Amino acid sequence: MMKEISLLCSALAFVSCRSGVAPWKNAGLAGCRMLPDAVVVRGGHCESSAITNALRYEGYDATECMVTGGGGALSFTFIKGTFPFVGARNEDMKERFFRAAGIAWRDEIPEGPDAGWKAIDSALARKIPVVLRVDMRFLPYRYGGKYGPSYASFGAHYITLFSVDYENGLAYVSDTEFDGLQTVKLDDLQRARTSTTKNFPPRAEFYWAEPAPVRKSEAGYALDAEALVRASFATVLENYESGALAGLERYGSDIASLESYSRQKFLLPAVLEYMAGNIEDFGTGGASFRVLYRDFLMYASRSGSGEQARLAERLVPLIDDSIFSWHELARELRAASKKIKGMKDEERSAEFARIGKIADALYIREKAFYTELKKTH
Repeated sequence: MMKEISLLCSALAFVSCRSGVAPWKNAGLAGCRMLPDAVVVRGGHCESSAITNALRYEGYDATECMVTGGGGALSFTFIKGTFPFVGARNEDMKERFFRAAGIAWRDEIPEGPDAGWKAIDSALARKIPVVLRVDMRFLPYRYGGKYGPSYASFGAHYITLFSVDYENGLAYVSDTEFDGLQTVKLDDLQRARTSTTKNFPPRAEFYWAEPAPVRKSEAGYALDAEALVRASFATVLENYESGALAGLERYGSDIASLESYSRQKFLLPAVLEYMAGNIEDFGTGGASFRVLYRDFLMYASRSGSGEQARLAERLVPLIDDSIFSWHELARELRAASKKIKGMKDEERSAEFARIGKIADALYIREKAFYTELKKTH
């Protein structure tokens, strides 16, 4: 892929970006910015995957579970609406991770006419990949070469920019579940960055991490496992005590009363499928981030020492129980989505109450995980 980019950059361009309003042209940018030899790995969550690929390119020995775990991602929130939203990680994961890892970074929401492209280009010129926040609907490689449907609009999606060909109007990015770099037109990328979607508008936000200071091994600069584990456990406890555990306790009754806030009956099959997707498919890594956190606990048990490592070992079977319940809940939501149409009112109420009981059992397992974590903090 990078050889192809190099050939494009060295050839005379016959196709240029649309004239007049392109912000990279307003910033006086032309030619190419190429980060050579980029090798990306697939991930389970968009932002932690984007950070991981950026850090690995910069010489850090980082894996996705170190980002999600070090950032204390494990959390829970439930937002009622026609399509209820399950959020299973904290909002400040990246801030927490960079602090725990001791990595200098810069975050910007640009206000100028160049939409931050000059700063982005400066980072690329220093061989630093840039994480972009985008509305995933406007990334055609995700939807067979077209824009996604309006219901796919989501402005809290993250990708990592590795190269830009200004002359041909192309960018090369890594994106969560895709192998290798993906090609996107700069016009489409700009639309994705500046989308006015009501579903978490991206506001052209971007950030990058400063490169690793020195290589400590062939694998790269080794992050401090003890610092990551210590910060992770403290943050997860804070997440649970500041609302996640209380939200999980209400989750069963919230599901049982679904029709009190998701009132359009004809949408219920799609609603239930969407709720299952929030748990398993929409960038959570499976089981509402619990699978990714289990990977972190395994890392902590191997790389940590003393009580932190022993605690991680004790937590693994407890999070396995939680993962089982999350998978069960998602399966039952999906099964209900296929049979809910045509049910009578009392039949639907009974079905939602039954699924709510599964969420109640999930809460008990999540509380057991929290209780064990709390013992040593």
